[in-house]
Order: sequence, then C-alpha cells, then structure tokens
Amino acid sequence: MNSSRIFEIEQFAQSLVKGGAMALYLTPKPGLVDLADQGSHPDLSLDKMERSLHILGDYLAELIRSLTDGERFLCQAVIGRRAEEVMMEELGSNTLKGYFFLSGLLLVARWRCDSDDEKRLSRAVSELGEEFFALRREQATNGHSARSRFGTGGVVHEVLDGLPSLFTCAVPVYLTAIERTGCFTSASFAMLARLMQTVDDTTTLHRCGTMGLARLRRDGQTLERLIAEGGDPVAFLTELNRKYVRMNLTMGGVADVLGLAYGYLVATGRLAGASETTRARNSKPRLRLCMGDA
Repeated sequence: MNSSRIFEIEQFAQSLVKGGAMALYLTPKPGLVDLADQGSHPDLSLDKMERSLHILGDYLAELIRSLTDGERFLCQAVIGRRAEEVMMEELGSNTLKGYFFLSGLLLVARWRCDSDDEKRLSRAVSELGEEFFALRREQATNGHSARSRFGTGGVVHEVLDGLPSLFTCAVPVYLTAIERTGCFTSASFAMLARLMQTVDDTTTLHRCGTMGLARLRRDGQTLERLIAEGGDPVAFLTELNRKYVRMNLTMGGVADVLGLAYGYLVATGRLAGASETTRARNSKPRLRLCMGDA
C-alpha cells in the first residue's frame, strides 16, 4: 500500500474532525450548541458535543483501516452504523449523526477518487450515495419523517447531487469573503448566512415546518445583507438565538455542511485566519484522530 496515499487520507480525516470542532465553536450560531449556550437543544451541551467529536475521530480511523484493507463499501456502511450506536450508548443522543454520515461519505469518496479536486470529489460522493441508498432501507428518523411529510429531498438529494451545498455554495462564499475582508470570523458568518438560505434543512422542517424553513431563509438573507453593509453580525445572531430558542427552531443540516466546509478548507490548505477560532477556544481540549497506537 502506498504510504503517501495513507498519509493523505489520514490528514483528510484529521481535517474533517477539525472542521466539526470549528463549526461547534463558531459563536453565536442561532439554535445550535456553541461556546455561549446550548441553543434549542436542552438535551445537549458543549461537553457532550466535544465527546461526540472524539467518537467521530475513532470512527474515521476505523473507516481508514477498512479502506486500506481493501474492504467493500458495505463494510464501511456497517462501520458507520456501529459508530452511530456507540454515540447513542455513550451520549444518549445522536448528537452529530448527520455529520458522521456526511464526513464518512466524503472520506470514502476522497479515498476512491484519490484527489482533493472538487469536481472529482463531488462525482465520487454522488456515486457512493447511489450505492449507499441502494444498500439500505429508509429508517424511521426525523429526517425521513420530514422528507416524507414535506416532500423534500434533504440529505438524500444533497448526497446524490454530489454535495452542492459544500462545493458550489459554502466553499466559494468563504473564499470570496476571506479575499475581500481578510477576516476569518466575517467569512465564517458569510458562509453561515448563505447556508441558511440554501440548505434543505430537515431538522428545521421537523421542528418548525415550512414556516420555520422560510424563517431560516429570510434570516440568512438578512445576515448576508448585514455583513455586506458592515453591520454587527454577532449582535444580530445573538438576538436571533434567543428567538430560535423560544420557537424551538434549530438548523442541524446547516451545521453539518458548515463543518464539512471547514474540514475541506483545512484539508486543501485554504482556511485563512483560523487562529481567531483557536484563541476563542484556547481552554478546550485538543481533538485528534487516533490511528493505531498514535
């Protein structure tokens, strides 16, 4: 086995764990767990979310072992289901179920196409999605319920379309904003604003229906306009969080793609200004991907 290829996939996995952590620590995020509070999730906490990221690291490491051993995709799907079970057993909640699924799929796609190129990765994700959804029946999840009730595609269409929210939305918005402002936080909020407008978020639909999703879209537009006009996104998002908590509104799908975007940008060496987040969470534990005895 090519040692440089193994090193590259390990680095990619590390980046996905870091991306999940960066999405968690971005503050404020309306309705979501962050450094300020638990948003619209009374059953969650920052500590619980951090523990789920450690489980994610173990999961991605196991995926890599499966990939390097040449196992079939079915084996990797089983590893994913087992990781979800571990998360439920240890934390009592599917804290990052969507991110586990998407990051695992992206990691396998990266191994298959052996490239960071966006078009090749997108195509590999789409092909894997077809395999995955052919392998398993729909489970009785909140996402499945929302897709059935509201006739929306959700994560299924997102994957089958090759993650457009990541490759044609989040990443270009971040890169444009960072080039214009040179500010990591501003670019991150610009990315969040666009994702609020574009992600087919079944978590929002499950909690608050089509009215909730429409509200999310409008708030994303307002945030984007506020940033463009040089306003204060932190004050706006802080107040929005209070409103979302009262409404029981959250946006788990947006958070998942946000984490993927950070991870992909880290992996491709394009995440400028991230030291701001490092300073904001300097009291938080270091998260790492455990490979073998590393």
